Amino acid sequence: MLNIFEKIKSLFKTKEIRKKILFSLLILVIYRILSAVPVSGIPAEAIVKLFEGTGFGEILSTVSGGVLETASIVAIGLTPYINASIIFQLLGTVIPKLEELRKEGPEGRRKISMYTRLVTVPLAILQSFVIYSTLLGFGLITQLEPLELVAMSATLTAGSIVMMWFGELISEEGLGGGTSYLIMLGILSGIPGTINSNFVTMDGFQKFIFILFSLILIVAVVVVTQAERRVKIQYSRRVRTGGALESYIPIKLTQSGVMPVIFAMAFLSFPQLIGKFLISKDFNPVVTDVSEKIILWLSNPYIYNTVTFVLVVAFSFFYLTVVFKTDELAENLQKQGAFIQGIRPGDNTSEYLRKVSFRLAAVGAIFLGLLSILPDIFVKTGIVTAVVFSGTGLLIMIGVVLEIKRQVESMMTVRSYDKYL
Repeated sequence: MLNIFEKIKSLFKTKEIRKKILFSLLILVIYRILSAVPVSGIPAEAIVKLFEGTGFGEILSTVSGGVLETASIVAIGLTPYINASIIFQLLGTVIPKLEELRKEGPEGRRKISMYTRLVTVPLAILQSFVIYSTLLGFGLITQLEPLELVAMSATLTAGSIVMMWFGELISEEGLGGGTSYLIMLGILSGIPGTINSNFVTMDGFQKFIFILFSLILIVAVVVVTQAERRVKIQYSRRVRTGGALESYIPIKLTQSGVMPVIFAMAFLSFPQLIGKFLISKDFNPVVTDVSEKIILWLSNPYIYNTVTFVLVVAFSFFYLTVVFKTDELAENLQKQGAFIQGIRPGDNTSEYLRKVSFRLAAVGAIFLGLLSILPDIFVKTGIVTAVVFSGTGLLIMIGVVLEIKRQVESMMTVRSYDKYL
């Protein structure tokens, strides 16, 4: 215990780490204050009633940052930004210009980031109108005057842009990935209420199973997200006594982190939101009937879990191709005079790394998919009566905590080296 306090004390003694921690806490405080400021024209009770009895509200709330049900000025949160990111990630595979921008390095990524922000604005406006129109169609709110409607939409859009800005500030000045950090805060804010409501109705044995199952899930997620394969490389130009200097390339089992889970949740929420909107408007009997069937279909826990599993696996492979560029890595290794023993430099090295990464991704993606649906399956089958958090929420939360831990350890390591310079 003393060792833990000493580590915390040393963290706050380091100016850079202290600034990042305090900045992240400041964003947390501002975020929670904004989530308590209601938006004019949409009462919180109306949103709760709209999603009552479905898991859809929980999905959309988690993606938005856990504040949708509060009907606050940041209610739609990160959903438009995540959807815009998905759009550009998908378009990057079919539009050569975007692929070229991505290869240009920091400058190209900056331009893509700018385009993503620009697309976020119309998506936020659209989502605010869809939510308002859906609530109006179901008779949960009264019709707003044109000026009130514009003010409501502008407020929600501004709130979404502020959340996007917070996410980018966290990535640059704070700890953890910006988007996933804010989503984690939303998940954490709901845990005390979940534990309290579940513990009230449990007997002693059920409480024991509840705690044990939660701990096993947490350990499983940590093990899976930390697992990696180290591909040995040698530097022919850096010779020491006994031969060439050896190093390794770490390839994680879950190379893409928690992004496939976040993308899958955002992707899954879209058809349900549009379906609700179409049902509320009753445009056409056929359209209404199809929308009702889609929502009913996704409300089935077995179908929902199957679709979630497939989407997590699919996005894991897709995101791997985006973040792990084997061609660039092989080229850099060749320039540095490095090679993998038994593999020719260049294209052969790229192909080898691609095979290794895809084999690991196959195992990691299946684990991520299973862990994202396992808690819900255990509750539905009666193995446990309740869980503290959903599988997707657990993956996001632990992924962010581990990312923060890696960042802090990296900064502490640099600081320890600085002493000898």
